[in-house]
Amino acid sequence: MLKTLDILIGATTVVLLFSMAVTVIMQALTNFFSTRGRHLRRGLADLLQQLGIPEEKIAEKIADVLLRHPIVSEGNGKLGTVVKREEFIKLLLDFASGDRAANLNEECKKALVEMLQNGGISDPASVLANIQSLELQIEASDPQLASNVRETLAIVHGASSHFVARVHSWYDQTIDRVSQRFTNRVHLVTVAVSAAVVLGVQLDIIAVVDRLSIDEQFRTAVVDAASKQYANDTTPAKAISGPYYNLLSEAGLITLPTNATWKQQLFEPRKIPGMLLSVFLLSLGAPFWFGVLKNLLQLRSNLAQKDDSQRSQRQSGQQDGSADGGGQNANATPSWLIGERGDLAAIG
Repeated sequence: MLKTLDILIGATTVVLLFSMAVTVIMQALTNFFSTRGRHLRRGLADLLQQLGIPEEKIAEKIADVLLRHPIVSEGNGKLGTVVKREEFIKLLLDFASGDRAANLNEECKKALVEMLQNGGISDPASVLANIQSLELQIEASDPQLASNVRETLAIVHGASSHFVARVHSWYDQTIDRVSQRFTNRVHLVTVAVSAAVVLGVQLDIIAVVDRLSIDEQFRTAVVDAASKQYANDTTPAKAISGPYYNLLSEAGLITLPTNATWKQQLFEPRKIPGMLLSVFLLSLGAPFWFGVLKNLLQLRSNLAQKDDSQRSQRQSGQQDGSADGGGQNANATPSWLIGERGDLAAIG
């Protein structure tokens, strides 16, 4: 049982090691290309078109300016990745009032003002001032309320209009669709990055499992390293380390592009099934595999303790049975055989 568990722990450790590499690459790509912000901008542009902005280009420009606003932006001019419904409403009113219209061209500002007028807000500046005044009054009268609750109440009572009603009706659904599209895109890119990592090191998880099952020294080294790593760190952030790569490289389980035989080994048919399986496993993500490794190590610890306890009981029982004086002879007839069995020699 412990051997099978050790094989699972070793294979999970190897998958976690390269899953962390995929996670690091994905985070770098997502931050560099502002993937989450771009999806949010697309979603807000769609919402603005639903609210009354006629052209897609104008809606995207307004959404871009909104996500680069200092309140929303992540800094250095990067697109924001989170914008609350109340922020969305107040920033649009702010842009239309003229105070923050410097980043909007006349065409965009005109379209925004028309959209608000059609939604029942003819004077965005006075409506925004009314909202801010109501926020102060609500905070003074009910300071225990959360800030988002105060903002919502102020908007509902200070800017009651068809525009606000439509935003409240459609905003959450829009953000849900944005999250869904972003998740689907990330999954596709994660599979592509996983394939690149697997091809780069020629990771064959089937070969890793075979090696773990027959090489006790290698299996012990991987399991001990995983146990020490988990004991010292409760997050998978340090799972990537030189010793792991060296151990796998010395065992011949990965082949780096610097190896002269890398291209030749890449096209070996026996590696293809294991590499395809590796791509699928890596795409599940490092957090998933860290949770699996954590559970397996806890299970192994419990089984090891139980095995030690049972071994101790067996050894104690044997010592008591063979002891002189007071202990039963190890060769004594068991109690269940004692009784009237008759004369067995008379049979026949």
